[in-house]
Amino acid sequence: MKNLNKIFKFTGLGLGIALLIALFVNRGFFMGVQHSIQNKFYDTESASSEIVIVAVDEKSLKAEELGPLQKWRRENYADAIEILNEKGTAVIGVDMTFPDKSTYGEADDQLFADTIEKHKNVVLAGRYYYKNGKQITEYPNETLMSANPKMGLINVSLDEDGFVRKIPIFSELTRKTIEAFSLQMARGYTRDNPVGYTIENGMFKFSNKVKIPAVTLMDAKEKKEHHFMHVNYFGKPGSFTQISMADLLKSNFIDQSKNEINFKDKIVLIGPTAKDLQDQYNSPVSEGVQMSGVEIHANNIQTIISEKFLRDQSALSMWITLLLLLAGNIFIFSKLRVRFAVPILFLEVIGFRVAGIIAYEVRIFLNVVYPILTAFFSFVGTFVLRFLLEQSERKFIEGAFGHYVNKTVVEQIIKDPSMLELGGAKREVTAFFTDIAGFTSISEKMKPGELVDFLNRYLSQMTEVILKNQGTLDKYEGDAIMAFWGAPLPLEDHAKNACLAALGNQEKLKVFRKECEKQGLPPIYIRIGINSGEVIAGNMGSENRFDYTIMGDNVNLASRLESINKQYDTNMMISENTYEQVKNDFICRELDQIRVKGKKKPVRVYELIGLKKDASADQLKVIESYTKALELYRKSDFTAAKSAFEAITDDPPSKIFANRCAEFLKNPPEEGWDGVYTFNIK
Repeated sequence: MKNLNKIFKFTGLGLGIALLIALFVNRGFFMGVQHSIQNKFYDTESASSEIVIVAVDEKSLKAEELGPLQKWRRENYADAIEILNEKGTAVIGVDMTFPDKSTYGEADDQLFADTIEKHKNVVLAGRYYYKNGKQITEYPNETLMSANPKMGLINVSLDEDGFVRKIPIFSELTRKTIEAFSLQMARGYTRDNPVGYTIENGMFKFSNKVKIPAVTLMDAKEKKEHHFMHVNYFGKPGSFTQISMADLLKSNFIDQSKNEINFKDKIVLIGPTAKDLQDQYNSPVSEGVQMSGVEIHANNIQTIISEKFLRDQSALSMWITLLLLLAGNIFIFSKLRVRFAVPILFLEVIGFRVAGIIAYEVRIFLNVVYPILTAFFSFVGTFVLRFLLEQSERKFIEGAFGHYVNKTVVEQIIKDPSMLELGGAKREVTAFFTDIAGFTSISEKMKPGELVDFLNRYLSQMTEVILKNQGTLDKYEGDAIMAFWGAPLPLEDHAKNACLAALGNQEKLKVFRKECEKQGLPPIYIRIGINSGEVIAGNMGSENRFDYTIMGDNVNLASRLESINKQYDTNMMISENTYEQVKNDFICRELDQIRVKGKKKPVRVYELIGLKKDASADQLKVIESYTKALELYRKSDFTAAKSAFEAITDDPPSKIFANRCAEFLKNPPEEGWDGVYTFNIK
């Protein structure tokens, strides 16, 4: 049962860690760390030679070249498109939106529009942004749109750390669905037409042959789902072939490495790379150098045409991994010492890092952070729980038993907690029961608050005496107290100590009685029953609800003796078993031989009067007279016995026996009567 309780606690620990990790997953906590790890995975030495960037760079913006961008004629773009088409370029994308009319008049825009309409392989850019909570769409101006150009959105998605790892696949703008600029460019290259704009089973159908893994996120502003794809970065900033716009227009086809560029069947992107144009972003492969937006689109175009799509580890496989790791770690760490568990934790951390690298080889972003966190939390949580359980066991014993036994016993139990295992063992003990005579009528005269205060003071004083005499307090039931001696630790003089506690209770009660009388409360008296013998002692409840107690016929007899006191008008009654163990130290008188309800075997009972060293001559005289009268009674000489009992004055048991003799004279007992008086009450 103890092990089962520990299993429940470790299971609870596992559930707690699982819920904590679930919260992290739901809120995206620590994903910045995950992204930092992922940044190391990209293959940055494989930028495609099929993609060329015509850069609106610092050189192009010089006054002696094309000048500031805002002064450029749209004719420049038209000329660039003509040159590129003459060189056999497959598809041309202009990574600029041109929302405003040309400052050189409509003819300038019209020339650009005519060039677009003429060649049909040009993709223009649009974008959307939010202003005052509303979505604003930015398209090229009306003149350019009149050419019915192919359109693509140049929006990118920033993660929490400001890095671009994803782009929207498509977006619904003014009742029209427009896909990403890079997708339109890839279509121009592969000649694939759109199949539809839906996500099925986490995939976007780019064509009948190509499916793109999608990442679906809920937009808090729009309160609708948006679909993204991972950008697979093939090169660091500056990796793709670039030519300055100024050089292109001069037909100086030399790239940044001074090599001649062949534009035939190439994908060409015209876009800003100059830092002053503020189209720079942090990318996973930047290494401190920002990447221009046009380069990000180039990387995503290569992602599509190479079909080297990245995808996140599925939620199902991640959770299977986390739960198996969590369960396995808690099981292992609950068994091992710290010095053996630490290397396992270290190997797990390294192992997941390696697994992340391996998974990237098949283009899967394996979540590394949450397994590492799970491993760490399971390690820390398990050893903290183990420590708390050990401390709890100690505190539990101190807290639970500290109120029921004295400190010396508590210290011995802490040294050997196994004695508190569920179940029980046979022990030789002395059981002790006491309650207040006539308590019901007394309690009816008190208000609830007064009653609680009264009981607390009474029980505290009685318990103090019990613990002082090395007793174990079992329980309170209203005004009743149950205690025992000889368990959980063996006690040689258990009967003697129980009797000392009984006498101590009566002495303590004298003082308490005076306190009650001063408060106007009725005087109180207690009855005590004591029996010694073999019982079953142990934790009979559960580890969560501690109940170390004793059980058996000998316990029941002690309880019966307490209640039978009132039949003799005595205060303390002990059994023959107890008497035999204490007769050399205490004054006791045999009261009767009785048969309690439910039992056939008779029991000889005694009244506990006091310590022998404190005995008075009057007490001894009463005991002697009572003993002689009792002998006559058992011989069925009820006339002589009645006279003998009546001769003893101020002794309640003698008066009761005199009345019993008178009853027997009227109604004699059956022939062969053995002198045993049977009680039909508990």
